[in-house]
Amino acid sequence: MLSRFYGSYRPYVSTVWLAILMLSMLSACGGGGSSSKSSGSTANTMATSSRASAQSSSPSGEPLDSSSSSSLASVAIIDPVTLSGSVTYDFVPHNNNQLGLNYNAIREMPVRGAVVQLLNSSGTVIAADNTDSNGAYSFNAPKNTRVKVRVKAQLLKTTSPTWDFKVTDNTSNYAVYVLDGSLTSTGSINSQRNLHAVSGWDGFQYSIRRTAAPFAILDDIYIGAMHLSASGNTTNLPPLELRWSTKNNAANGDERLGEIGTSYFDGSSIYVLGDADNDTDEYDSHVIVHEWGHYLEQNLFRADSFGGNHTDGDKLDMRVAMSEGFANGFASIMLDDPYYSDASGYAQNSGFFLDISSRNRTAKGFYSEGSIGSIFYNYYVSSNNKTANDFSTIFSVLSDSKYITNDAMTSIFLFYEHLNTFFSDQAVEFNALMQEQNIFGTNTYGDDETNNAGYASSLPLYKTILPDGTLLNVCSSAEFGKYNKLANSQLVKLTIPQEKLYTVSAIKFGGASVTSQPEFIIFKRGESIKYVNNTVNDFVSDSVSLAEGVYIIEVFDAKNRDEYNTQHNTTCFNLRVSAN
Repeated sequence: MLSRFYGSYRPYVSTVWLAILMLSMLSACGGGGSSSKSSGSTANTMATSSRASAQSSSPSGEPLDSSSSSSLASVAIIDPVTLSGSVTYDFVPHNNNQLGLNYNAIREMPVRGAVVQLLNSSGTVIAADNTDSNGAYSFNAPKNTRVKVRVKAQLLKTTSPTWDFKVTDNTSNYAVYVLDGSLTSTGSINSQRNLHAVSGWDGFQYSIRRTAAPFAILDDIYIGAMHLSASGNTTNLPPLELRWSTKNNAANGDERLGEIGTSYFDGSSIYVLGDADNDTDEYDSHVIVHEWGHYLEQNLFRADSFGGNHTDGDKLDMRVAMSEGFANGFASIMLDDPYYSDASGYAQNSGFFLDISSRNRTAKGFYSEGSIGSIFYNYYVSSNNKTANDFSTIFSVLSDSKYITNDAMTSIFLFYEHLNTFFSDQAVEFNALMQEQNIFGTNTYGDDETNNAGYASSLPLYKTILPDGTLLNVCSSAEFGKYNKLANSQLVKLTIPQEKLYTVSAIKFGGASVTSQPEFIIFKRGESIKYVNNTVNDFVSDSVSLAEGVYIIEVFDAKNRDEYNTQHNTTCFNLRVSAN
């Protein structure tokens, strides 16, 4: 069974989690915050300023999604007071050389778009708000009533386009992270309560709870969501959990124990590393937005990638290269920062970075995620893109139904042809960037592509077969590596003239003198409608009912799709399609 997995620059694993941070607050009389919706600065108003302490606890017996803590009670408030404030978190930037985190430059950032609740002493939610772009919130609260302010690591928008993004803990029953203020009386006059989530860094190590981490992750998604709406999106976005825990590590295993392997999108949730002194990603904004880009590909755009290990210099299957290259470029576009930085190591003081804007890629071609990321980013900042730094053109192409339902598989060629159709005046710049990256094909199927990466069988990108029993010889090669690399599979275009039952078969003919395990998948507009695995060495066959239309058959040797198989061979097959 084939699955689609997405990720950063490490292996992919599956994982699930959630948690609650219950923070007490230290109260003090004095001036209020500078970004509240209601300043309370009248002569008879005293502002109470509070900041969350460094203490927190793991989830208790009160789940956040129960009615006792998340349902809004119908409470009539007569002659209320205003309780307002701002919510902030510690953001840890990367060093100037992009390697590692710079704890000496921590910035206090607003928690934007987050759900804020007012809870009474019974834990009942009596009012709710969302922080604004300055992190400010405001409630009408009953006088002389003990209440606390809770900020959830959740972006919730109920007007079109709607969304519900939350940061949860896969190692603690998938609970939503929250920041809680102290239970304090509202008094009889307007007051202010500010909450702040801390990094937990004491100058040498994480010595207290890392309460800022979920809000740092959340703010990356806020940036993307705002940018997407500004680019013209009106489609409601499906709910998404971003699952982070301090236990999330590079081991592969049970995600409920934090064994997630890497930060990645598994098709429904995003998992984020949090293993201090090894690999943390909560402040690696490009990693977060990269994975959110994969989420958008699945739910708003289209991607035919099947994931796997990949690096900037790999020669990849063109579907994988398109998806990973787009996600790299997308992260840099959303964050307006070409440096894709990933901190790791002891004290998070090392790691790696990529300059997505660089035009001098290690590998250049339709098979290079480096090339494709560079093309998207440099097109985005070019003056030919309507006005520089305008994502709406790229968004318009990716979200168009003709792109999403095209017969061809997703690739830079499919994108370019649609860009040229809708925005021909801007396609000139895009095509120049493609040629700079040694990509020369200009139509949906890349028929005129000439860059074969030094392996002749890489082209044409789509071979053609008729459903009349004619044989087509295709080869599966491990020339550039295995599983998701260029030439592991061959794509074959099949046009069916009328609905019938057809037999598709492949028998070994040519290549290395070794046993093979031929398999094939039949796609219709990117969706797998038939996957036939191998049961007999050197041969595979099955029958399938096909309606009139264009299909893509992917043929490969299963040994070349197995990263753990030590053989590195080229095996060839005679493919046949015939009506029954």
